Amino acid sequence: MREKGGLSLLITGRGQFRARLTQVRLHRLRLSAAEDQLSRIAFVAVPADLILVSLPIDGRPAPIWGGIRMRAGDILTLGSGERAHARTDGPGHSGSIWSPSQDLDPYSRALTGATFAVPSAAMFWRSSPAASRHLRQLHGAGTRMAAFRAGKTR
Repeated sequence: MREKGGLSLLITGRGQFRARLTQVRLHRLRLSAAEDQLSRIAFVAVPADLILVSLPIDGRPAPIWGGIRMRAGDILTLGSGERAHARTDGPGHSGSIWSPSQDLDPYSRALTGATFAVPSAAMFWRSSPAASRHLRQLHGAGTRMAAFRAGKTR
């Protein structure tokens, strides 16, 4: 996980920690879905020339990034070289999209129709419910396919 931006992980809940990380690499994007059973704090650093887009996946409580709890429909972006803490208060399920920073504007235009500047700090965004749902569905389809294929090859 360290080469993917994960610097450290501190388990703060009691019990046996269990987690599943599903990753899929597309042409220039990397999708990941993380599911864990106990509360934890992760320290994340975005590698140079990449941007991190984080989104809650299901109805479980969303991660708390830098002290700010994400709400359903929120999207968090962290720019190239940024660092942040992500905390959960219990079981969690979140998704990430790692994209080259120069590709974010064309992707943003395709989803929203608007020009987008790569943020230099952590930013929370609220898209339309339809666009947010569509992004979560696309993300879910990609990570489910990767998980299914990994199960088939074992």
